[in-house]
This record gives sequence, C-alpha cells and structure tokens, in this order.
Amino acid sequence: MPVAALSVPEDTGSRPVNRDLLADLRRQVARLERGGRVTEGAVGFGLPEIDDVLPGGGLLKDAVHECLGSGAAVWAILLAARLEGPVLWCLDDTRCEDPYGPGLAALGLDPSRLTLARCRNQKEMLWVMEEGLRSSAPAIVIAEPEADIGLIESRRLQLAAEAGGTLGLILRTEGGAGRLAPSAVASRWQVDPQPGGGWHAVLHRCRGAAIAGNEWKV
Repeated sequence: MPVAALSVPEDTGSRPVNRDLLADLRRQVARLERGGRVTEGAVGFGLPEIDDVLPGGGLLKDAVHECLGSGAAVWAILLAARLEGPVLWCLDDTRCEDPYGPGLAALGLDPSRLTLARCRNQKEMLWVMEEGLRSSAPAIVIAEPEADIGLIESRRLQLAAEAGGTLGLILRTEGGAGRLAPSAVASRWQVDPQPGGGWHAVLHRCRGAAIAGNEWKV
C-alpha cells in the first residue's frame, strides 16, 4: 500500500485539530465557489495526508482537473482504477503506442474498461472529451492534448463535466505548454518520479483548499 509523507507544523494550542470540521469547512467553501451547487462526490487517493486537504476528501467527480509532469499518466491510471465504469482516453492519432495492457492491470485498471479515442487533431479531441464528459456514460474521461487549450474551450469542458457528473483529466507530460486557464480547472497537480522509486506530488491549485506547502512523497 502506498505511503505518503507529509510535513505538517505541530499544533501548539491546547485544543486538538478536528479533521472532520476542517473537511466540512473546505466542502462549504468549495460549494460557495461553485455557486452553491452540490457536487456528486469525489474520488480520493486513499491517503489521508492528501485526501484531508481536498474539498470533499478527493478530486471532485463533476469537474476537470489537470496534471503536469512525467508521472501524469500513471497518476491518471491510479485514479481511474479507483472508479467503477468505462474509461475514455483521448489520444492523438499520430501516437505510435497505446497504453500497455499488462501495465494497466498491474496498476489496478482492467484493460477491458478502457476505450481509446484516436483524434485527428486538437479540435476533434476537445469535441470527443466534451461529449464524453456530458454523456455521463464514462466514469472518467482522460485527454492528452498536444497544444494549448484556450479559456473558452477549457470552460466548455468544465461545464460538460458538471452536466454529466463526470470526472475529467487533462494530462500534460511537458510542464510548460497546454495549461488550462486558472479559472477553468478544479485542481492542478505536478507529479514526477523520485530517484529510487515513488512519486513527488505537488498540488499547485485547488478551489476551496489552502495549497501552501502541499507537497507529498508517495
């Protein structure tokens, strides 16, 4: 089972920290930021050190999230494995390699759940992702765009995720380009492998959560 290490300043006061109260406050803040709309739940990482920081105890299911870094694909697979239902993965049709079936299974994701959508261009990929999010048929929709996504397009994806109650992931293995507009994603992560094994995860942005110092070695 993965283990996360988290450095948290000790509470010097006499009253203990109430984790349930903190989590509830984060959920209320997130609900206010989302116009008072009640979300359909969240998918957690299974690690309290991370989940307790996030509104709802995980990634909101009816929202679009972004992950940067060379560990983005593994991060997406591990999250998809924690959900039930089909997984729609949007790829550029020039990509030579498909996700490796035995590797998916080793990370807990049954390859039979996976549907690959090979898209001819960026416009087609965004259309497929938007329709998948809105349909609510997939449990999760993942896309690996090759170019930047504008504010209008990213907002359309977010609205589609809200309509379908579907979790969306944008993966960017190269950190510089392709970042969604800050107002369009529910959270932004950076995940990279550590020397000697494991992963270094950084939460750069999350609506309804304080992100200062949120780094974990998993």
